[in-house]
Amino acid sequence: MDGVNESLQKVLVAAIIIIIMVVLLTILISEERGLTFKAAFVSIFVALETFNFDSSFGILLLFLSLFLGVFAVYILEFLVASIRKEFGGVVYMAQSVRLKHHSIICGGGRIGERIAILLKERHKPVIIIESDEIRAMELKKARFKVIRESAIDEKTMKMANIRYADAVFACLGQDVDNFLVVLNAHEAKKDVKIVTRCNAIKNVNKFKQLGASEVVLPEIVGADRMLYLSEKRR
Repeated sequence: MDGVNESLQKVLVAAIIIIIMVVLLTILISEERGLTFKAAFVSIFVALETFNFDSSFGILLLFLSLFLGVFAVYILEFLVASIRKEFGGVVYMAQSVRLKHHSIICGGGRIGERIAILLKERHKPVIIIESDEIRAMELKKARFKVIRESAIDEKTMKMANIRYADAVFACLGQDVDNFLVVLNAHEAKKDVKIVTRCNAIKNVNKFKQLGASEVVLPEIVGADRMLYLSEKRR
């Protein structure tokens, strides 16, 4: 679930609670004071506007006031998330528009970061796609260009200026996510070099069919390397 949907859910829950409280208060005030439903409804907002919580239902009015404050916070959160979703891509595209012959790393974990470091040592331009906010901030502090979006979203590849990229590294933890990265990258640019991480041997052919140029199984590579080093002459 992205930030916009999560914020919208919070807004809807808060709105439902407020509506229930307003209806309940209106009915109670209407019965107690012999007012029409409309008049009782208006009296609630007069009380809220003047902070007059001295009536029989002062506690409920106070709680309603607090919920209205929470609702306002969620509305603001929703608006910020919506603006970020709408214009964030433009910002990222502006950041990557000058990149040419660069590498796109999908997933800023240990493997992704290590690839980025090696590329940086070779003076190769690189941009990392990482959805986790804390991890993205850590990578930015390490002076990497970072797009804080989901790597499995096809729009993210455009933000990373894949048209001019030389290579894409799919370094996400799950094969199913890397399937989507490989598929999106191959569809966006047929001749881009795609190197993907793979956890299950049975999925190697699937990655190849989706357009992966090379498929790497970290456990097997690590085991082969350890065995080679153990047999190497001193």
